[in-house]
Amino acid sequence: MGRLFWKFFLTFWLALLVAGIGVGTAVWLRHNAWQRAEPVKYSIDVRHASAFVAVAKTVIRHGGVAGLRSFLESMRDAPFPPVYAVDDQDRELLQRNVAADVLQQARTLFLQEVYPEAIRMVSGEDGHHYLLFVPLPEHGFAPPPPDGRSPRPARPPRMPPSPRLPILAGIFASLMFSAALAWYFAKPIRSLRNAFAALAQGDLDTRVGTLMGKRRDELSDLGRDFDHMAGQIHSLVHAQQRLLHDVSHELRSPLARIQAAIGLAQQQPEKQQAMLERIERESQRINDLVGELLVLSRLEAGVSGTENHDLDIGGLLDDIVEDARFEAERHEIVIRYDGIEETLVKGRSELLHRAIENVLRNALQHCKKGGEVSVAARFDAGKRRLQVTVDDQGPGVAENDLSAIFEPFFRSGDRGKANSIGLGLAIAYRSIEAHGGHIQACNRPQGGLRIEIEIPFAE
Repeated sequence: MGRLFWKFFLTFWLALLVAGIGVGTAVWLRHNAWQRAEPVKYSIDVRHASAFVAVAKTVIRHGGVAGLRSFLESMRDAPFPPVYAVDDQDRELLQRNVAADVLQQARTLFLQEVYPEAIRMVSGEDGHHYLLFVPLPEHGFAPPPPDGRSPRPARPPRMPPSPRLPILAGIFASLMFSAALAWYFAKPIRSLRNAFAALAQGDLDTRVGTLMGKRRDELSDLGRDFDHMAGQIHSLVHAQQRLLHDVSHELRSPLARIQAAIGLAQQQPEKQQAMLERIERESQRINDLVGELLVLSRLEAGVSGTENHDLDIGGLLDDIVEDARFEAERHEIVIRYDGIEETLVKGRSELLHRAIENVLRNALQHCKKGGEVSVAARFDAGKRRLQVTVDDQGPGVAENDLSAIFEPFFRSGDRGKANSIGLGLAIAYRSIEAHGGHIQACNRPQGGLRIEIEIPFAE
């Protein structure tokens, strides 16, 4: 699970959490509101509290004030709504404290006959008139406090708050988080899509790295991979265009010489044999060029043509040096070779032979007449690596051109080598690279060029 997974997970979880908190808050607020608005629970429904007032009226008619006092005393500790009896001098029959505003509210409600069944006036045998009432919440009274003190008027019960606001807030928050998530992931994907479209249209300079910002996830990795791919495609297309240009240039020269030789042969029949020989050399040059281009294209396409097999790398080097000595004798060049003993390895003999031979032939072509070319080989049995160094006594290469000499058709300042096609080192570079090795060039302090080759071998 990568970083993108955790971003998806945490964002969705946060959105659901906020929505859940909103809904839970709505339920909790509504529940608390109902609890605050709920009156004191008795063992009898408060809607039947008027029955207690009716009973108290009947008791005082038949049992007198003493009977009413006894009845109210019996109800003091019972789980029933309290019934108050207040005479015309504002004295409660059981000497309970009744707030003046509560009593005034009860008298007002009696005179207005708002609750005639729950608030009544009766006459006692002692000549006093008693106001009987139960301070119920629906009548605007608060229930009596547990310490027995006189109740205070209660405000009308508040309606519980609507759960719409928390629910809407949760929905809005989830929508905001979801929109932010969609934008966060859709923006780079849209940028990549546009970049792919631009690349398909031929804009090889398209890059998306700057559009990814400071992201550190799989999408930013994909953007970097796209930039790398676009850079590679740009390099390959540019290299192919340059190669096509160079091939056209290389073919134009021998073709022009062939046409000139044909013209001279027609104008001067006595030189026909010499011109035919010239045409043959130029045709062979074109044939060699086409062959080298085919080899280069196969190497660049990753088609080596051979598989690993057992070979004697020491014997292979001996054969390459021995063949090169024939060419070196014509230029009066001496090849000094420090080789290795017979060593069996698994490798691609065709690639190795072509690579080392091209490097050695390049050294012979640029070495001064009567000079010396040194070839030194070392084999590390522990690491299974071959190191080959080829030194010549030529003019060397400009420092800025040391890496360019492995490009197709590159030639250093010495343009006088007519036999050079300009593909030898390019083929050597790709052959060594196809074998998993490394090749590099440097100028020798005493003059000339040194090319170092390192080739790994499978166990």
